[in-house]
Amino acid sequence: MAGRARVTVAVLMVLSLALMACGNSGDDDTSTPTSDRGGGGGGPVSEAERDTFEPIEGVPGVTDDAITYAVIGVEANNPLGICILDCYRAGIQAYFDHRNAEGGIYGRELRIGPVLDDEVAQNQARALEVTSSDDVFGVFNAPLVASGFADLDEAGIPTYSWGIHGPEAAGREAIFPSIAPLCGDCLLRSVPYAAQHAGGTRVATLGYGATENSRDCANASAASIEEYGADLGLESVYVNDSLAFGLPNGIAPEVTAMKDEGVDFIAGCLDLNGMKTLAEELERQGMGEVPMYHPNSYDQRFIRESGDLFEGDIVLAQFLPFEAERTEALDAFLAQMEENGEEPSELAMVGWINADAAFTGLLAAGPEFDRESVIAGLNSITDYDAGGLINPIDWTTQHTPPEGPTNGYARECAALVEVVDGEFRTVAPPDRPWLCWDNDDPGWHDPEPTSFADD
Repeated sequence: MAGRARVTVAVLMVLSLALMACGNSGDDDTSTPTSDRGGGGGGPVSEAERDTFEPIEGVPGVTDDAITYAVIGVEANNPLGICILDCYRAGIQAYFDHRNAEGGIYGRELRIGPVLDDEVAQNQARALEVTSSDDVFGVFNAPLVASGFADLDEAGIPTYSWGIHGPEAAGREAIFPSIAPLCGDCLLRSVPYAAQHAGGTRVATLGYGATENSRDCANASAASIEEYGADLGLESVYVNDSLAFGLPNGIAPEVTAMKDEGVDFIAGCLDLNGMKTLAEELERQGMGEVPMYHPNSYDQRFIRESGDLFEGDIVLAQFLPFEAERTEALDAFLAQMEENGEEPSELAMVGWINADAAFTGLLAAGPEFDRESVIAGLNSITDYDAGGLINPIDWTTQHTPPEGPTNGYARECAALVEVVDGEFRTVAPPDRPWLCWDNDDPGWHDPEPTSFADD
């Protein structure tokens, strides 16, 4: 089990870095969920239609009073040390409470049923519990080992997941990650942009060697520096794609090698704890001022508790950062979390986004819904954005990862924050927090600060 967890965590870090290729969107086009299908392309929905009750028989998890979902995630044996299952569930519950306060949907409440700890290695077993039950309509799934995706998809169960398992989700029409599946070797303009923004010129990229995905991550970052570096005064001078997960023997030799190469910016495909170990060694060797790029450290408490280790670093957020100018969707999330006595977190926001996808599928299916029509409904939407919280996804095409050096999103958008006095601040203006590049032009050009509310 420990071995599988290590492999999965490596995948986690890589896919988090891969998110730089897509970014996420924050905007005021939150489309009050009562008047628009989750901000996506499903079209307006009238209050009368949303309130329409139709008797439904024979659909698992659906009664006259409620639509019930299972939640699967990691609690026991969690190697990351971050809150996963509890925080994920809290975000889903907050969204359900928000919608139920508006009257629910089709005369029914949205409810959480069984909450299942997959203990890292038991995701398939928990998925099979769901497929054999008639008590749940769909499932929310935040695993580290996504071994249950195939069974849930084959059973035709609407599944909404943490967007870190692109290969496992790819091609599965019933699996809806919070981020669309991406190619592992796509060029990422956000990496060289971050290096330039931080004042770097000689760049190192680091990754774990446990998986092909992690190696691809480090090499894709280096290739991005090589591809766009001439335009920005950057050079890739050190690449290490074979670090041991968790850095059990430290990282002193590698830091010495980077010091010898004059490295002044580091892009890491590492987990949050790995980045901290790296930062501590940089400090020890007199390189503490070298800024780093974090794909997986959007955790304000962790950053604050680490003192000044991460000062000046740049961090990728998977969604509209909490530090951005408030939008209707972000306000709704923060207000409901506060009302529920819960702390906003990355996994809570992922849960909220997944819950919005479930709600959007129901709206698209209409009041006489079943699992098949909900899946088909969401798969008909060409610009699903969770009310402006993520980069719009075209679910008619983006179950399949793109091939080649471009990604499947219309624009490459990254939501970057930097650490200033121990706090996160958006790199782009707070009212236009997304840095976006048009993918019709794969060459270097300056990103456009974007709010999807303006689209």
